[in-house]
Amino acid sequence: MTELSKAPRPVASEALEGIGRAARARGEAGEVWALGAADAALAARLLTFGEAGLGGFSRGGLDDDGVWLVRRSVSRTLDGLARGERLPWSQGLGVVRALAGALAAAEGAGLFPGALRPAEIALSDDGAFFLAEPLVRALVGAAKDARGTSAPSPRWTPPEQTGGAPWDAAANRYVLGLVAYRLLAGGMPFGGAGLRHAMREQGEAAAPFEEAIARELKPGVQSFVLRLLDPDVRQRPSSAAALASLCAELLGERRPRESPLPTRAAKSASAAAPAGAIAPPAPATASPARSPSATRAGTKKPATPRPRWYAAIPVGVGIALGGALFAAAAPRTAAPRADAPTAIRPSPPLTSAVSQECTSCHARQVAEWQRSVMAHALRSPLYGALESVVEEQIGRDERCPNGAGILRKAGGDTCRDEKTGLTITGTGGELWCVNCHAPAENLKAASMPAWSALGDRRARAPIRDLVSGASLEGISCAGCHTTIGPVGGRGSFTGAGARYEGNPTWTSFLTGQTFRSRPEDGQGRLGIANSGYQLDGRSFFGASLGNGEPIVHRRASSETRAYLSSSEFCGACHDVRLFGTDVLGVRERGDHFKRLRNGYSEWREWSESEKRSGRAAPTCQGCHMSLYPGVCVAGGANAANGAKGTDACPTGTHFEPRPAGEFQRARMSASSDHEAPSASHYFTSVEIPLATEFKDAFADETSLDAAGVPLGLRARRDLLLAHTFRFELGAGRRSGARLEVPVVIQNTGAGHRVPGGFSQEREVWVELTVKDGRGNVVYEVGRIAGPDADLRDKIFLRTTTSDDLTDARGRPLGLFGADVVDGPDVPAWSPNPARGGTTFRGRGLVNLQNGFLRCVKCIGFVDAAGQCQALPGQGRTRADRFDDGAYDLDTGECRSNLTSGNELFETYFPVGALDAERGIAKAPDAIIDTRSAPPGVVLTYTYDLDVGAHPPPFEVDARLRFRSFPPYLIRAFAAYEARKAAQGLRPSGPQVTPAMLRRVEVTDVGAAHARIP
Repeated sequence: MTELSKAPRPVASEALEGIGRAARARGEAGEVWALGAADAALAARLLTFGEAGLGGFSRGGLDDDGVWLVRRSVSRTLDGLARGERLPWSQGLGVVRALAGALAAAEGAGLFPGALRPAEIALSDDGAFFLAEPLVRALVGAAKDARGTSAPSPRWTPPEQTGGAPWDAAANRYVLGLVAYRLLAGGMPFGGAGLRHAMREQGEAAAPFEEAIARELKPGVQSFVLRLLDPDVRQRPSSAAALASLCAELLGERRPRESPLPTRAAKSASAAAPAGAIAPPAPATASPARSPSATRAGTKKPATPRPRWYAAIPVGVGIALGGALFAAAAPRTAAPRADAPTAIRPSPPLTSAVSQECTSCHARQVAEWQRSVMAHALRSPLYGALESVVEEQIGRDERCPNGAGILRKAGGDTCRDEKTGLTITGTGGELWCVNCHAPAENLKAASMPAWSALGDRRARAPIRDLVSGASLEGISCAGCHTTIGPVGGRGSFTGAGARYEGNPTWTSFLTGQTFRSRPEDGQGRLGIANSGYQLDGRSFFGASLGNGEPIVHRRASSETRAYLSSSEFCGACHDVRLFGTDVLGVRERGDHFKRLRNGYSEWREWSESEKRSGRAAPTCQGCHMSLYPGVCVAGGANAANGAKGTDACPTGTHFEPRPAGEFQRARMSASSDHEAPSASHYFTSVEIPLATEFKDAFADETSLDAAGVPLGLRARRDLLLAHTFRFELGAGRRSGARLEVPVVIQNTGAGHRVPGGFSQEREVWVELTVKDGRGNVVYEVGRIAGPDADLRDKIFLRTTTSDDLTDARGRPLGLFGADVVDGPDVPAWSPNPARGGTTFRGRGLVNLQNGFLRCVKCIGFVDAAGQCQALPGQGRTRADRFDDGAYDLDTGECRSNLTSGNELFETYFPVGALDAERGIAKAPDAIIDTRSAPPGVVLTYTYDLDVGAHPPPFEVDARLRFRSFPPYLIRAFAAYEARKAAQGLRPSGPQVTPAMLRRVEVTDVGAAHARIP
């Protein structure tokens, strides 16, 4: 706080009225205020406010008559600007920067300075200051101005306050946006058709500047101003300090000016505000129109608990800066910065990297990454087991008894097709799995060994037993940060010397024809799907570094940084195209591949729809590497604000939403207070990794990180899922013995279909219970006995996981096939949800899980509707009236005696046979991707139930539930892996075990209740 010194007071020329304990007089440099000797602390505080731009007090002192202060003269205020007058953008932004600093000082001190009005914004040659008359009068003990204070003009009133909300710090920040617009544009953003029209317009987006004005502005200035006026409060800066920081960046300042005001935590009791000091208004209950993310000046925000993992981060490569950066990532209550710069010991540049080497400078990012599915991408048991099944069973026959290795590298002893003699090994896409699950493999000259069809069994081991330690890190620091862009001509990757392409094609072993898996390449959108990223280790590593480079690695180019923050980067691996032509895909889209995962393409379709509607769609990173859907904030109660996912926040905290694209902010270096957006590296998933290397603590941790994000993956998963769907019961009705119960599901939180990812093995289903007036159950569907129990729409009588049964050609029969019968919850919906649509009627299980289809022919009889019916002796299982049809790998043709979709039969494993004893194990002939919920689309399932003589009223309870994997999948792969381990083919033991079922959890996504009289 500013100290008062002994100094004579300036000469006053004319006495003015007193204000509280202060007597005022006119002087040459401004108003001279006289206070008693006992008010020295108050005077010092007013001077401190003045330095921050609040109140206008510029100097003061002590003399024999007591305390004196000088308040700056105000020659011009904002409302005194001439009509149409505007300032050069840098000068106007300087005014905004000064006022933002003043508001930040008030917010930091926990004081509300009054409403920011044009008449109280004093303009001066060196910027501006806020008179804050209500605050000044309260501090000197003055009564409220008897003349009254006029309310702000409606044109200067935020939309929330127009609706009746109390004026608070967030309102002042909005007004500052109006100030910025007025100074730069010379007019107001609303009000072209009268006051009433202006008030209505404030709920809409502000109009962009005129083109001539916009051209004069520095890039980013217009978008900054429009962001301050965004109708969605969540899109505006959440504090005046953040607003000031953004101004400083646009003005080219190295960092914002530090506020001279102490925070409330730093104030001593002697510096407390005197009685009568104005306090901020109590915040109103949070509502959709007023996001809790707009922190109010009067709401104390306790320090967030420090993450426990900080103490466990090793220092690493001997760079002392790591400790300083570590401190920079901590909350503001961390120890003060030393006056002298941190000493840095020289360290040689990196020539390769594992995460351990990155912790010294990037402790937070590495710790977050360690808790992610990315870090366990290669160790994923189901991925590893599925990859092994594909290599060991696809193309296997008596001449290729160990499997063809269709997705591995071809070596000297390969498998060939019996009829054509063409090579099978590698034709599905060499290293098709490895390129995305362990991208660091492509940074080494010598990578995984080639598949050995007849020789060295070690070369046929699971991938986890073949790759290096660096590659075991999965999608690692090096894997992402040596990426320079998409494939397609940006250079060759460092390693093998040939240009890397990922897996843009697959080659038919029936005809030798090569098919594109990335048709987008021909449309100018390079590198979408099948590992279409471009690695170049030279962009990051090097024996020497240039001036201005980071300490141990090279700085990414602006082009590379733009790519790494784009959805296209994610699209390089989150669209997955499998070899073979999809029966449905070739008909509907002309695809000569199978869309196993479609995350990027679904996002692109949605983002283009958003763009057509005038909305900007967040990127993949904007949802999965930001603070979305929200954080846990100390104090309050979740029940009070109706927040979703309340159980995910620990006791003593409540959930506050954050929009997609809002990132935490972190100091850029230990020697700077400048903050910038910083991406999270949690990559929050909807599953708890099954890998034993993923510690239970990573899932169970209940504390928060410095930004208020739960450390435990289970809590983050639950928050993400809780904000994915709108789930409710529509208006039900009873007509005689018929009861209609509409269930409404809408994907409101994801820019892709849900379930996403491996959507054929994710379950999102409805559990519904209807009880009559006596409390008896009338109808029930979707209920399971526990997390490890299968859904009851189907029952697996027998599943084959042994490859001992073979046909005359040595091909395994029935492997990963199942004898399946209808369960009590068998779906009976019209139309069939697997064929798309939004409105369905019937009964049975509602499950948004996608699926696999197989080309079949009818060996029963074909009825008049074209459907296959059972002959005598058939009908015991779903498949026994069918046999495999003739599927063409190249064309996608399914030759069958059935048509209109009846020729495609649903199976339940990603690779498998027709049933438990018939058919060879192969990839599906078509993939269902239409049962999942697309973004924004309302899906309605109306249950049409016969309630007979059950008496009303009917009580309906519904839950929308999620499970990452169906238990039957885990059990089948565990059995297969146990057999292969017993045969000595799993050096590290079985990849999947029954114990992994404990991490297959059921999560409630939504709940609803209705009463039907």
